[in-house]
Amino acid sequence: MKKQLFLTTAMAATLGSLSGCSSPEDDWGNDVVADSDTRVCVDQNGYRVDDDRCERSTHVHSGGGGLFWYYIGRGSRVPYYGDPVRDPRYGFKGSYFPTKGVQYAKAPAASRMVRSTPVARSGFGSSGRSFGSGRS
Repeated sequence: MKKQLFLTTAMAATLGSLSGCSSPEDDWGNDVVADSDTRVCVDQNGYRVDDDRCERSTHVHSGGGGLFWYYIGRGSRVPYYGDPVRDPRYGFKGSYFPTKGVQYAKAPAASRMVRSTPVARSGFGSSGRSFGSGRS
């Protein structure tokens, strides 16, 4: 006797709603948005670092080597520690040059953490992700 497996609409909907079947863009939906003009510290490669590093350093530039302030307008996404501000996949909108006459605030506390990469888990291609404090 031959057995057949029928996929019902309810089963298909359940399988489609599993987190392992979602698109990669859905994993990053918890972004922090600047509620005022904001600045963050980045290294020479354009990766966000702890803002205290720019505040303590005497070698912070708007251009050149070392550490830089990266200026973000109100309503734009704020990068987490380790995020590349120049990577178009992340969609950060800002500039290495401040707008004249604008007061820039510190980055929101919610953005002061490291975004981890997904970790593969068993079963249906699911993955895990977590956030952790950027300070030790």
